[in-house]
Amino acid sequence: MDALRYYLVPMVTLAAIAGFVLGGPFVWLGIGTFPVLMLLDIALPSDRKMRVRGISAAADFAIYLHFPLMIALYLAFAYSVESGSNLIWGAPSSSWQLAGSIASLAWLSSVPTLPVAHELMHRRHWFPRALAKGLSAFYGDPNRDIAHIVTHHVHLDTQKDSDTPPRGQTIYSFVLSATWGSYRDTWEKQGEMLSRMGYSTWSWRNAMWLLPILLGTIVGGATLLAGPVAGIATAVAIFLAKMLIEGFNYFQHYGLIRIEGEPIAKHHAWNHLGMISRPIGVEITNHINHHLDGHTPFYELQPECDAPQMPSLFLCFLCGLVPPIWHRFIAQPRLKDWDTRFASPGERKLADAANAQAGWPQWLATA
Repeated sequence: MDALRYYLVPMVTLAAIAGFVLGGPFVWLGIGTFPVLMLLDIALPSDRKMRVRGISAAADFAIYLHFPLMIALYLAFAYSVESGSNLIWGAPSSSWQLAGSIASLAWLSSVPTLPVAHELMHRRHWFPRALAKGLSAFYGDPNRDIAHIVTHHVHLDTQKDSDTPPRGQTIYSFVLSATWGSYRDTWEKQGEMLSRMGYSTWSWRNAMWLLPILLGTIVGGATLLAGPVAGIATAVAIFLAKMLIEGFNYFQHYGLIRIEGEPIAKHHAWNHLGMISRPIGVEITNHINHHLDGHTPFYELQPECDAPQMPSLFLCFLCGLVPPIWHRFIAQPRLKDWDTRFASPGERKLADAANAQAGWPQWLATA
């Protein structure tokens, strides 16, 4: 039963594929899974259970299915346009079907694609890591593994980590700064590696060249199969998917602080142990246990119930879209608790300064 939870990933993707095969208003079927998953995650109780042993093969099969299903999703979109069942231009309903197509592609290209790619990029074998790069192309960042593993896992909760939003930052500015940070970190790390090997940063060996190659393949393939409007829709969907993944990324370490060089501890990530967000997120929301050992497979991650917790990730996302609500009712109360109960003395000093810079109440001064 525990392994079956992760088949929510292919089920959601298959729903979007079916929507494009059926065409017409059904192209909204993919994005239609979002409110369903959101309401379930908010309404259902937290899932704080450890997964049973012996489910590795079945659980892995569920996530390995995602790469061919994503290819099938984009082919189904192109087919729907080419066959005329999805009239994204030249008809009274075109704007509606174009919007549904882009929304469904963007949603499925971000979730569950990012969580699956995240799991595979941490595997030691070259094959899953190659699949992770291919999957990451669907949200416009095929080299995310480099910045994520070499920078984020080393510098999390410090100013050197572009994946850690400082207190007071909104989700809207974060998606831009995190996107830039991911590309910048990859470029810098690749340049350092190539320089040590005696090659130019612009060498064909630079993994950054995968960005135009893989994105060009996806967008160019859609254009070739279904025309220029389908190609433009694909490019827009990939861009929106990148914004979405950074939007969900915003809540993993929001406002947390760690002194550079000190060990990573249980209080250095937020955990969202929702009944739906855990399987659809391939346990990425079971977050701090992953940071304690990045090579632990997703189905073996131990929920750290005594670590800092956040409510449903979907609820956080909705609240984050309205920054005053996010800061006032979720971020500030939980960071106040984090500062007083979890932070080390050194971290409290940095937290006090961060609160002042954000214009937040100085709760440590009155603690």
